[in-house]
Amino acid sequence: MTLISPQAALIDQVTKEFPSGNDVIQVLHGISLGIDYGKMTMLVGPSGCGKTTVLSILSGTLSATSGTVTVMKKRLDRLKNDDLVRFRRRKIGFIFQQYNLIPTLNVAENAAIPLIADGVAWEDALNQSGRMLDHLGLGPHKAKYPRQLSGGQQQRVAIARALSHNPALVVCDEPTAALDAASGQAVMALLEEAADDPNRAVLVVTHDDRIFSFADRIVRMEDGRVIDDGLTQPLPPKGLRR
Repeated sequence: MTLISPQAALIDQVTKEFPSGNDVIQVLHGISLGIDYGKMTMLVGPSGCGKTTVLSILSGTLSATSGTVTVMKKRLDRLKNDDLVRFRRRKIGFIFQQYNLIPTLNVAENAAIPLIADGVAWEDALNQSGRMLDHLGLGPHKAKYPRQLSGGQQQRVAIARALSHNPALVVCDEPTAALDAASGQAVMALLEEAADDPNRAVLVVTHDDRIFSFADRIVRMEDGRVIDDGLTQPLPPKGLRR
């Protein structure tokens, strides 16, 4: 099956194998999946089903064994390593369970990392990241360090970092797993706002059923396969799910 779509990201008949001693473990079994602009897609399923592997392949941090991976009309498997790194840095935002903030940098500096890595002048990068921090309600905390923030605040800094360079694809790996219910809901509200952009797609890998109501589409995986693509039974309007 060949999928043709103006979607932000598309994997087509993707498999992934990992060596294990003299054997090979197949983690993904011919998955085809498109990620839509202007929506939050959640990839859900039990631990070990391949969710994070799919996210890693879509974001270019892991290569597929076979199949094709297209992000913003770019075939990732055809990009040379330096070009792939540059593309990932400019077009993709990353949010992780453990925040991954640099403890020796303050909030504004942490949020500016993607811009600085892409060659933006230090002062310009801080100004741009500062505007994103203001938008996310973190303006008063710009000069603080990660250790001075709560878990929810740290995750908001991670969101600011992921969005500061205006990426077209944001990938989130268990973004609420380390948060209490209230903080998780607040973080998801910010991601929902980020997804409400016709030029951006948000993919969230999660097993946290407390946040399913934020999804525009839920894709379910099991044993390295998609068992429900989330398209055949559209979710009701979000206001009716909360």
